[in-house]
Formats: sequence, C-alpha cells, structure tokens
Amino acid sequence: MGNLPYFSKTYDERVLMSSIIGTAVLREKFNNFIVHGAVAPSSSYLVGRMISLVEQTDGLKVLQLGYGTGVFTSELLQKVGENGRIVTFEIDQACEKYAIDDSRITYVFDSAEKISLYFPTTRFDVILSTLPLALMSNEVSQKILKRARAHLASNRTFLQYQYSLYSRKDITSIFSRDPDIFFELRNIPPAFYYRVNNAY
Repeated sequence: MGNLPYFSKTYDERVLMSSIIGTAVLREKFNNFIVHGAVAPSSSYLVGRMISLVEQTDGLKVLQLGYGTGVFTSELLQKVGENGRIVTFEIDQACEKYAIDDSRITYVFDSAEKISLYFPTTRFDVILSTLPLALMSNEVSQKILKRARAHLASNRTFLQYQYSLYSRKDITSIFSRDPDIFFELRNIPPAFYYRVNNAY
C-alpha cells in the first residue's frame, strides 16, 4: 500500500500524456481537414476511377489543383507520356515532403486562385481538382472555378471530387452545362466526383 501514491502518480502522468498526444493528433487531423478537406488520403479506388476518365496521350498537359500526398499525381504520370507535363498547385508547404522527383512535374506552392499569375497564357488538356470547394467562401471557390475554366483548352476535361453535391450548382453555372456525376463508396468518406467538358 505504501507504493500506491507512486503508482497513482505514474498512472495519472500516463493518462495526461495520452490525452495530450490524442489532442495533438486530433488537432492535426482537424487542421488537415480544413486545409485539404480530407481526413485521409484518397483511396486507390477513387483515384483509379477518376484517372480512368483521363485519356492516355503523350504530351498531355495536366493542371492539378491540390497535390496532397501525391496519390493522384503518381497515376497521372502514367497518362501524360514522356513528353507530358503536370503542374500542381498546393497551398500547404508541408506537402513538399511527398513530392515526386520527376522532371515532368512543376510544383507551385501557392493558392489555386493565382493560376493566371503563374501561367497567364497556358491552356491545359485536363484539370483535376481535389480542393475542398465546399469549405471555401463562395467568392474564393467561384474564383478558382472561373480560373480553371479560363485555363482549360476547348472541349477538354475538368474533374473534381467532393464529399457532397454542394458545388454542383457552381460548376454547372461556370461551365454552362451539367457535369457528369459519379460516386465512389470505397473511400473515407465516400465521395462524389464530377466530369465536365469545356465547350464554348
């Protein structure tokens, strides 16, 4: 019994430490959700189904809005061929640790609102966005979508995934047509993804 206070103190310290660590992990996941709109990297099922909508063409120019851990980028490399190009915009500098060493990729660690600043005259064949549009202000999300359309070549494809249909109305309005809508259950959480062509 004489040792009980010692053991109680040790137990309390362990509980406190576990609580601190748990809080830190939750805070990191919450911050990650706010920045990236995701609680976990996209599943291979979601990535595979979205990438299957991209036609494999040597010399393809792809703009990726939201790099994250690079799960989409690694698959896109298989689509663009040896002469292709992928430009990624990522606002979270911490994602640089996931960068893939490939000369076909250009990394821009800045907001997707600034596409025109970095590539004023470039038109892309495919724009793939994983940005959490529903968590952004209407002003910012619409600005990004308008910039995306302006930099998408005629009759080319814009792809976007979300966890709800919240952004459907904005995409329809800005691209002047209803997007095709798909659903992937095997993702955390399950996700909708859109496809719309840029036809003027």
